[in-house]
Amino acid sequence: MQAKYLFIPVLLLIFCVGAYGIEISVPELTAEKGATVTVGISVDNATGIAGGNITLEYDSAIVSVKEVELTDLVKPLMIVPNSTIAGKVKFAMAGFPGIESGNGDLFQISFEVKADKGISPLKLVDVEFFDKDGNTLAVTTKDGSITVKEKPAIPPKALTAVSAKGFVDENIQTSIDIGDVTSLAGGNLVLKYDPKIVSLVEVKATALLTGLSAIINTESAGKISIAMAGAQGLPGGTGAIINVTFKGLAVGVSDFTFESASLYDQDAKDIASTTVNAMITVEKKTCTTPIIKEHTADSKILALQTTYTEADVHGHTYVDIWKGEFTVAAGQFLEFQEAMFSGNPVFSGSVDLITADGKTLRDSGAKDQNDLSAHPSANLSKFARDSWYHRKISLDALAGKKVTGAMIATDSDKHLAGLFRIYVDNIQITDGECTLLSIYIDEDVVPITGKPTASDTTFAGTAGTKDSSVSVVGATAVTPAGKLASTWGNIKKLQ
Repeated sequence: MQAKYLFIPVLLLIFCVGAYGIEISVPELTAEKGATVTVGISVDNATGIAGGNITLEYDSAIVSVKEVELTDLVKPLMIVPNSTIAGKVKFAMAGFPGIESGNGDLFQISFEVKADKGISPLKLVDVEFFDKDGNTLAVTTKDGSITVKEKPAIPPKALTAVSAKGFVDENIQTSIDIGDVTSLAGGNLVLKYDPKIVSLVEVKATALLTGLSAIINTESAGKISIAMAGAQGLPGGTGAIINVTFKGLAVGVSDFTFESASLYDQDAKDIASTTVNAMITVEKKTCTTPIIKEHTADSKILALQTTYTEADVHGHTYVDIWKGEFTVAAGQFLEFQEAMFSGNPVFSGSVDLITADGKTLRDSGAKDQNDLSAHPSANLSKFARDSWYHRKISLDALAGKKVTGAMIATDSDKHLAGLFRIYVDNIQITDGECTLLSIYIDEDVVPITGKPTASDTTFAGTAGTKDSSVSVVGATAVTPAGKLASTWGNIKKLQ
């Protein structure tokens, strides 16, 4: 009697399995465009499966098959997969004696999401299973899907050209900044500036653009073109993406503006952007070494003394007073004060310069502010006789050359015989606003010797003169009108 009652539940269990059969299913998944998702074709009970067919249909406009893999569960079977038909993946299976037991994924299919949005159904069709005797096994199917989640819209990127200030002849640092580089995979920027106010020194991508290549074109004066590209969007960050170094050329304001700006993401889709323009302000540098333009009473001065041995026979003397190195640029000047007094045999004298390649200021054609030649033979009686005369001589003719020596000189074809003296003070090379090099400023010694006197004439020599020397002498008073208060005889007594 007990055996009879036990038989009833066993029959019920067999009836339930036969009624419901094997369930085969695929999942419901969500992914963004560009993602790879794995879809498993799963069974709840693989016991006894010795063959069969499965077709999985999908929307090929939404996803595409990248790879099909077989799991360990189907190792007892021979499997023939076919994924060559767009929108379908087919499996044919056969083996003896079949799968003993187990559940889970039979196959795993990797899909790449192609569409920006949409749903690809995953539909199991033409599914049939057989046991080792060729009997059909009951099967139920559960379909799935891949839903493409739209990527959130990328907010506009704020591009900012940063304003900056600096000085003439100095570098000025600025940058192109971005509010957020997240998802940025490339773009093109074109900016303009005024090449009369600033010149470009360097344009360089920052570490924030690591992962993108940046091609920078600065060949067109007044324009910077930047092309950026990368395979993936940047992960994030904010700040400068491009550093720009300008050099101030002239006092003024240069616009630093976007002519155009376009950005895109890794799918080559445009990213909206806003731009903020800038200004580069170039100012005159505060002068800390103002030019000395007037001889000061009671200050030390340099005096060249020589004797013309014969009247109206060419004579000259060039006494060395300074040796060093200074590279001349356009827009620079030699400035100093000089005076010669009544009683001189001639009123021709000046400061001369020599360069490393042997060029001289006297032979360069340079002139001072009154259009008088810089040559020591120029007649300065109208300006420097019994007066201190401030000279400002353009050095443009020596631009690019290296000055290596300075002399105080006189040079004449027409003169009386006798003692010649010229007094010189505050010898400077300037930019017209500030002193760049002080050759002699009220020192107690001649720079080249470090002593109160100098007599060498190695730079340019001497002829038709004798007893030539330069010495530091004491104060020579100047009246408000610029006239020398001391007489020629009194000046001689100072020696």
